[in-house]
Amino acid sequence: MYRMKIKITILAVITALVGVLLMLRIMLTGFSMENYSSYDMSAPREVEIICSYGDIFDRNGISLVNRANSYIAVIDPETADTDVLSGHIINREKYDECITGDALFLCEVNTSDLGDIPVIVTKERYSGSMAEHIIGYTADEKGVCGIEAAFDDILRIPRSTVKLRYSADARGNMLEGDGLSISETSSYRTGVATSLDICIQRAAEEAMSEVKKGAAIVMDIKTGEICAVVSKPGFDPAHPELSLDSEDSPFINRAFSAYSVGSVFKLVTAGAALEYGISDEYAYRCRGSIFIYENKFKCHRFGGHGTLDMRSAMVESCNPYFISLGRDIPTEFLHSFAEGLGFGKASFFCDGISSSSGHLTTVKELLIPAEKANFSFGQGMLTATPLQVTVMTAAIANSGICPEPVLIHGSTDIVHDAKAAAAQPSYRRVMKSSTADKLKSFMITTMYKENSAAVPEFTTGGGKTSTAQTWQYFDNGEEKLNCWFTGFFPADEPQYAVTVMIEEGVSGNLTCGPVFKDIADSVTLGRYYK
Repeated sequence: MYRMKIKITILAVITALVGVLLMLRIMLTGFSMENYSSYDMSAPREVEIICSYGDIFDRNGISLVNRANSYIAVIDPETADTDVLSGHIINREKYDECITGDALFLCEVNTSDLGDIPVIVTKERYSGSMAEHIIGYTADEKGVCGIEAAFDDILRIPRSTVKLRYSADARGNMLEGDGLSISETSSYRTGVATSLDICIQRAAEEAMSEVKKGAAIVMDIKTGEICAVVSKPGFDPAHPELSLDSEDSPFINRAFSAYSVGSVFKLVTAGAALEYGISDEYAYRCRGSIFIYENKFKCHRFGGHGTLDMRSAMVESCNPYFISLGRDIPTEFLHSFAEGLGFGKASFFCDGISSSSGHLTTVKELLIPAEKANFSFGQGMLTATPLQVTVMTAAIANSGICPEPVLIHGSTDIVHDAKAAAAQPSYRRVMKSSTADKLKSFMITTMYKENSAAVPEFTTGGGKTSTAQTWQYFDNGEEKLNCWFTGFFPADEPQYAVTVMIEEGVSGNLTCGPVFKDIADSVTLGRYYK
């Protein structure tokens, strides 16, 4: 529940200060003023309530916090209509304690309509979790992590306050005839502008609602803006203490953490081959396995796939094909191509928010034939983040032009500046447009293969799956698998790149494909734009 600070100043010949820190579930009790009866206690009293702090905006100037209202009633026990109040009190114990007294007090209620009883409207900082791994949370009126911590000096500036002013006698009773005045002060809507899109964020969170452990990222490939970041499990930013003892590490942002990658990396191997001048008609006959010296690498299909070219090998996700292809690419060239796509590189967005660099297998490590074989189909020492895989997909969908990922646009004084705060997109050409267009066509063919669970109903797209080994095992001896799907939509003029990674899944197609489908359909239909 959103925190508030009440500062009480009593002005007289000698000023007596009574400090009270008020949170939304705490009521201000009556004043005990008997010790000051010899002074003039009819001077006006003031109570200042901070109703909301600075906003965190999405890329369209919509606030991601301060989205729900809370209500505080200003109650005079002598005149309050208890019948009207009945059923609207949130903290009954405190109410019962104060209503029998003489002094004016504040009480949180569940409505803004209490007849003649004044009600102050305040904002809840967090009304349910939304992009909590990016927004962060506060404690004791200070940002603890995420944007809340990185921009604490801006976000703790009050956006709106309410001042109560009244005259009271020596016992704190409001003087008859003087009445109660309530004035509201609003400042500019100070805050921080992000690249997140609240509607796309909602779509991604809904699509990931049944996932226990995993992540999803949506990126605008034209601007590099990260439109949605979901990490599961999440936590309630209003009550983070409830998740402190969880064994599933809910405070880790899995979207920015590194994992074994698997077959989505075959797009890198294919791209490097095309850039090096190897034709997409490169043929290899898969017999079910391939030997690299004494090391045997098996195909997932017993007996093999037969003769494949690059497109059919991508569709079938044939490991022996890509091991053979990788052998024909110079090691330094293959490594440099992957590095150019952003693998092995961390992204820094602001203090406290950055992505892991993962581990891009070094040239020295790749000189070991078995390690290069593993690298060619995304296994071995290689690890990468969902963010890095999304950047790769964005570059492919954007004809070889790679956008730099953007998450924070900067601080803003008024809501209309949130979109204007966006910096000009930054791009790098990482491959020829002809290379990117072939990879894009491979992904479209792959996604529309038989029994693909990722095919959207209301748009088109392309994608690639992974089912990556982790070398970690359940108690029954089965290996835990990291499942991936990375893709883009629409197919003809791609706008968004999406990556879904789910831990301990069944397969990239069955586990992650439906999440991609739901995100693509929801964004296309605008389900969350109402």
